[in-house]
Amino acid sequence: MNFQNLLVADYRAGRTYAVADGAVRELGNAVLAEHAGFLALPGPGSGPAGCAFVDDRSGALVVSGDRGEQRFPVAIPGEHIACDASGRYVVVTTGLGANAQPWSDVVTLVDLERGESVRFRSRVGEPGAMVVPDQAGGEPALVLRHREPGALEAFPLSRCLDVAAHVPRITGEAVRGIADDGHGDVVDQRTGIAATATSRGLERFVVEGGVPRMLDTVAWPVPGRSYYLRLDPENGRAVGVVRGGPASPTAWTEWTNHLVDTDLSTGETRCLELPHGLAFRFALGGSRAAVATIHPDGDELTVIERAEPSTRVAHTVALPAMSCPPAPGHLPWDPVGDAPAQRRSVAVDPTGTTVAVTRGGDGQLHLFRDGGLDTVTVPSPLDEGGHLYWQGRSTDTIGR
Repeated sequence: MNFQNLLVADYRAGRTYAVADGAVRELGNAVLAEHAGFLALPGPGSGPAGCAFVDDRSGALVVSGDRGEQRFPVAIPGEHIACDASGRYVVVTTGLGANAQPWSDVVTLVDLERGESVRFRSRVGEPGAMVVPDQAGGEPALVLRHREPGALEAFPLSRCLDVAAHVPRITGEAVRGIADDGHGDVVDQRTGIAATATSRGLERFVVEGGVPRMLDTVAWPVPGRSYYLRLDPENGRAVGVVRGGPASPTAWTEWTNHLVDTDLSTGETRCLELPHGLAFRFALGGSRAAVATIHPDGDELTVIERAEPSTRVAHTVALPAMSCPPAPGHLPWDPVGDAPAQRRSVAVDPTGTTVAVTRGGDGQLHLFRDGGLDTVTVPSPLDEGGHLYWQGRSTDTIGR
């Protein structure tokens, strides 16, 4: 695979594409597990070896790299996906899928080098997944982040690999000091410092002697909280969009948004105000971040320069309206008539010079570069915005 390609997943249509130089190439049929997203797989040195995602139709981990496409059986529906610093071991947790309540407690661990996978049971409830180097010796530990009640549960990776047949239930060393509403995780593989986003702030921790140990919590610098984090592996910073304003999701047009950029080691935080409305997910690339906000007064793409010493807005771009955007006064993820709720996915190329943003439901991809906006049409609608992936120069070991 050419990693200069931008990958596009239309998970509602079960199709994937590669886009390069304005041309669209169909890759195949797969239902990408939207919440788990794409996972960058580290390679030798600082470059990527490939990428992986969960096919939520066939029950497979799809790995693309120098060996072409490989598939490994995993439990579905896929909720979170993560790997160790080497990219050899990939963990997949399970979520709701088409069900109203969490029902599966199965975790899958895949050894890509040996081509084998094992499964065990943990705890129902859509756990987050991280692989964190232990402070005592560096052995990788698989960490599951649980909600309601909040907990971090650590298992030595070697123990998980040796699990018996027939999907046994195993328990790890747990700490129950985090908030019940954790959503969004990061791991700095260089320092072993990890964090999860909760209503309290960025709750930082390490694994020490096989046991999670809480560090301090970095409070959000503005009212609200982040639900989704990205890691900049170049400098060990966690980046999130903090949503504030009315608690009711039907008042999404009044939500406030701020980009919050935090040094995982020191807790030093920078903050930048963004437009109001629905900021679903965002992207990092090079020294830049990009956020798409959806609002009845007009959708916008905000391109942010994150290079020291300060964070600033580099560009604000008006986006062509979606034909069927979320309706004011209704839940932003509720269907509008017979159409799915539409939104946008964002990606930034590894140098930070080009930003891609989808026009959900209209089958279009906008590319912003050199001050201009080009449009590429893909063969399917990109309902719910689809999902984008642009491989960076370094890797984040949690799927996005």
